[in-house]
Amino acid sequence: MRKAEKFIIGKYFPLTLLLIMGITWFIQVPRYGFYLDDWIYLTAYDQGGIQGLINYSLVDSRPGLLPWVIGLGFKIVGNNRLGWQIYSLFWRYLGGVFNWLLIRKLWPSRKDIAAYSAILFMIFPFFKHQAFSIAYNQNWVQYAFLILSFLLTIIAIRTDSKRKKIIFFLLSYLLSAAQLMMTEYLLSLEAIRVVLIWFALRDRQYSKRKRFSQTIKIVLPYWGILFAYIVWRFAIMPQMIHDRNEINLFSEHPDFIDLFFYLIQMLIQYMTESVWGIWYRSLDPANIDLSIPSIRVALIIGTFISAILIIAFSKIRKTDGFFDENEEGKEILLVGIFATLLGYLPGIAIDKSPSTQFLYHDRFLIPSFWGISLALTAFIAVYLKGFRKKIILLSLLCGICVFFQIKNSIYYRNAWESQQNFQWQMKWRAPDLKANTAVLGDAIIASFMGGWADGAMVFEMYGKNDGYNPTPYWYLVVGEGDYKTELDQKLPITYANKIYNFKAQFGDFLVLTKPEWDRCLWVLDEADLKNPYIQPVTKNLIQYQNKSRILYDSDYKMPEGVFGSDYRHDWCYYYENAAREVDLMNYDKALELYKEAVAANMDMKNPVELTPFIRSAAMTGQWDFAAELTKKGSAQPHITWEYYKNLWDLLFRETPDSADRANAFKSIQEYIRQ
Repeated sequence: MRKAEKFIIGKYFPLTLLLIMGITWFIQVPRYGFYLDDWIYLTAYDQGGIQGLINYSLVDSRPGLLPWVIGLGFKIVGNNRLGWQIYSLFWRYLGGVFNWLLIRKLWPSRKDIAAYSAILFMIFPFFKHQAFSIAYNQNWVQYAFLILSFLLTIIAIRTDSKRKKIIFFLLSYLLSAAQLMMTEYLLSLEAIRVVLIWFALRDRQYSKRKRFSQTIKIVLPYWGILFAYIVWRFAIMPQMIHDRNEINLFSEHPDFIDLFFYLIQMLIQYMTESVWGIWYRSLDPANIDLSIPSIRVALIIGTFISAILIIAFSKIRKTDGFFDENEEGKEILLVGIFATLLGYLPGIAIDKSPSTQFLYHDRFLIPSFWGISLALTAFIAVYLKGFRKKIILLSLLCGICVFFQIKNSIYYRNAWESQQNFQWQMKWRAPDLKANTAVLGDAIIASFMGGWADGAMVFEMYGKNDGYNPTPYWYLVVGEGDYKTELDQKLPITYANKIYNFKAQFGDFLVLTKPEWDRCLWVLDEADLKNPYIQPVTKNLIQYQNKSRILYDSDYKMPEGVFGSDYRHDWCYYYENAAREVDLMNYDKALELYKEAVAANMDMKNPVELTPFIRSAAMTGQWDFAAELTKKGSAQPHITWEYYKNLWDLLFRETPDSADRANAFKSIQEYIRQ
């Protein structure tokens, strides 16, 4: 085999697989962060250690090895967000390598299917949430364990050494049991092992009856492990804890005819989404905007990968079985179809549709990824006519996968950027908080967040590794009617969910609005009662503001692995620090920050963000400068006049009368009267 071919279909193929994975993800992953359930695992471990993970797994109906698997990840990479992204991709990569080795071992002539199916499996596009590096890490660990277990079974069957046979079988049993005890995601795929064993015995001079009996003999220990797990998962475990993934198909569809047609309906949905819809949605032609540089880059890289694969595979010397219609290819197709259908079962069993219209429902297709990758590759390699056509189509599919993953990464990159804006602006504004402080906000913090994720993130920002029960910090979105009874009757505000148990006494609140593209994070005060840029429901919360919850002199630092050591010093950096200095009555420091911002060519994002500098100028007797800044912020006086009028009323209340004050106030009359 020529050296170049070794990288495409030979022993160096894992390096090629790693290169494709690197091109697909490693440009983006340094700008990924943590999202949604990642924050639960993170706070569970950071604030509660391995016991925190165990407790969360029990609450989440995941008893077994899961907390130890996630805990191992924390032992290896700590709470480093980049480390977790690489760690998660590493397990997904291993799944691709083990798939390649399995195909090569069981069907040695189908190097073509082995290579392409490994690439597709590793970058399969339907699942959009690879960035959830902790929450879905176990899925990739499970896949790697399961496929390696299949491979070890085949190796054990093929070896003549009794000692090696025993070792390989034992390792295979162990891996099978381990992946089952993580989650039930891949439970149904265990059934494919019997087919693999049947094909592995084809070279033995057995009659069909003997081959069948040997297959059953070999698979029985695995069935024993599977049966033990099923008893544990569906009989014993529900008696111990609440089962949030209870199978209720039969209770909801007691009539056989109704159940039959419902299953047909679900099967059609799964097949449509996974076999056809996936490719259309990956391209999403209606929303391709090539005026966006990142979309252009994604298209260029996806096209580049397709072109390289077309050229590389076209140059390979054609050997027996390579893109031919032979029995080995048909066997792989059969395994792929069977594995795909088995992969649908867990989602169907708990009555979950895989539609991409539901943001997180694509996870129910994870168990079918491997089967789809095999079936699709084998079908094209075996039945499509024309050597070059097969290569072009398979390479184009790989390119679409790369395009999708890079394009999809943009959303996660932007979502983490939104989180970091919140994290660092709040940290600058409120270096630390007293325990049992409720942060009352007006909206969820970022995409792929909300609810417990927002609260857990703020908890991680200020948590001191003192435990999570009781939970000392939380973020609550307060909209119209939310917590009305507690606020009206001056009762404590509580939040109990997952592993969290938070309680804040009435008044122990910090009221803020989250940062947006056109404004920084604002810790609200009396001046904001006339702020035209916030909603009435948010203004109503200002009466509960208690800035004494902020610990200004604390030297506490957020965990660097999670949040980084610093953030860009844009306008919001100067604004937040100045607002903090005003609270401390360090007015000269606030004005120095304004001078630094001007020197760095920074300017306000929103007119009300000149307030700390106007206050500082007024409190230091620089009334002309206060008036100058007020005029600057009043470019649209029909919007801002009431806000600045209220601000100056407050300044008059806090400062002594003087001629300079009177003259400054007179100079801004046209900006504060309508």
